[in-house]
Amino acid sequence: MKRHSVQIILLCIAFLISCNAYAQSKYMLPCSEALLTRSLEVAMAEVGTLEQSNRNDGAVVKYLKPFGLPSGTQYCAAGQYYCFLVAANYSPEKVPIAKTALAQGVYNDAKRRGSKVHYQPQVHDLVVWRNGNSSKGHIERIYKVEDGGWVNTIAFNSSRKVNGRVQEGVFLKRRNLLHPMGRLIVKGLVGFEWKK
Repeated sequence: MKRHSVQIILLCIAFLISCNAYAQSKYMLPCSEALLTRSLEVAMAEVGTLEQSNRNDGAVVKYLKPFGLPSGTQYCAAGQYYCFLVAANYSPEKVPIAKTALAQGVYNDAKRRGSKVHYQPQVHDLVVWRNGNSSKGHIERIYKVEDGGWVNTIAFNSSRKVNGRVQEGVFLKRRNLLHPMGRLIVKGLVGFEWKK
């Protein structure tokens, strides 16, 4: 009887994980092809920017300046906004995403203003993760899509080993959108409709 119960529990967990993997939504915002292309170039140029002391400080503070936020503030969404802002020649009205330093804020704004489409990751999409029902989360930009839910992203406020120690900053990452990232699960995607 116990073995049967364990199997049922494992099946239920597998079902819930698979439902979660396909339950996300994608919302599209209008943006010019030129701005998308240029903002991706800006984001790629930021890869390798490192924090001074792994406390959201040093060179990464420039991402927080448009928000008036102090050193030490998380900057994953601020970094994405910064890339669009630079690409738009510092004209905030041309930036397609909300001016917010919160990943959930970017997603919620896209949900409010954008059009819902089929959930399928594409280059330029922003992947938004959430931590439970809290306002905490993370956001990264897709620059390459692979099979099996795998994507390659540009991640601000991320970490990796550099010269044998953990360093925080801006890095390229490979993520699987069908699986949680630690305690974070994918909330959805923010995509862009090209306009002339």
